Amino acid sequence: MVKDKCFSQNYFRMFGLGLSLMDAVNDLFEIMKPEELQEVRCLLINALINKRVFHKFRFFGNCFCVAIDGTGVYNWGDTPPESILPYALKKEYSKSGKVNYSSQILEAVIVCSNGLVVPLMSEWIANDGLDYDKQDCELKAFKRLSVRLKKCFPRLKLCILADGLYSNVSMMNLCDEYGWKFTTVFKDGNLPSVWQEVESLLPLSGASHKCQQQICNRTHWITSDYCWIKNLEYQKYRIHWLECVQISKHRQTGEETTNRFVFLTNWDVNDKNIFSILQAGRARWRIEDHFNTQKNRDGALPHKFNRNNFNAIKNWHNLRQLGCMMREMVKYTSELKQVKNEIKKMTWKELWKNLNSLLTMLLIEDIITDFENWSKSARQIRLE
Repeated sequence: MVKDKCFSQNYFRMFGLGLSLMDAVNDLFEIMKPEELQEVRCLLINALINKRVFHKFRFFGNCFCVAIDGTGVYNWGDTPPESILPYALKKEYSKSGKVNYSSQILEAVIVCSNGLVVPLMSEWIANDGLDYDKQDCELKAFKRLSVRLKKCFPRLKLCILADGLYSNVSMMNLCDEYGWKFTTVFKDGNLPSVWQEVESLLPLSGASHKCQQQICNRTHWITSDYCWIKNLEYQKYRIHWLECVQISKHRQTGEETTNRFVFLTNWDVNDKNIFSILQAGRARWRIEDHFNTQKNRDGALPHKFNRNNFNAIKNWHNLRQLGCMMREMVKYTSELKQVKNEIKKMTWKELWKNLNSLLTMLLIEDIITDFENWSKSARQIRLE
């Protein structure tokens, strides 16, 4: 097609690289080790950390917050390809007797205070053959991911952000072994012995600590009541319970909305860091928004680039995460934010489409001089 030819020529002129045929890329991905692409991602992030790119966006002074969560990627129905069947997770419905197979993955992402989400590492939740006592699960995958995370970033101080599934002793053991902090969602019913102790201590004078924060934004008055209890005993650990009850009142209508957030953490909680800990804990939702972006906002996460080779599927996913990381980095650069602020009605999606149209429809000779001058000049990319 004329458009594809124009895009290829523009791409080569700008970057000095030819575009590969996707069939050739797929053939390579079928034999390439997925660890190699994963290592590229880790090396890139290590370089950015060493250059202190993310440092000013940390929630805590010297600790990076890493959110972890699992998500479904592919639905294979009741008859997956024979080559995929040994790795697919099987779910049986007792009422209907139907069987469904799927592929799931556990992701770890760096979350920053400015909203930036950086895909850090992926671990597939997958069986290893048809003969197994128990299927693979998210918690097993987290153990494998933790080993790799510590190996790739041995000296990096991390705080693990996770949902209520991870409020358990196995997660605490891993964080204790690797010297990590954690903040996990603490739902009603999790760890009954801890909830029993919390409920017995709350009425007692001096057993809990409280403070309040009031802020006002353009639309709401927000009152946040904080409460925390320190040094709860759970097995061999001393953990801390935190609660935030937030009341938002609309400045014009007077309508009130109440939200409650409860977490467990191994941070030494006090009235100076309680706000940062809860802010980080609440930032865990960004990994869910990250999944939503990849699934429903042009990320094409559920698209099967390969349907018969699990090794290629892993490589395609790693490549997609590399692209997502670069897109997020570009999205939060000060220069691009300035462009978007100047055109206030343009969304990020529209901006990407316009940039793609530029390379697809415009002869690069019209702008190549400006581009070459721009690319040769020394510049520092700053995030906002």
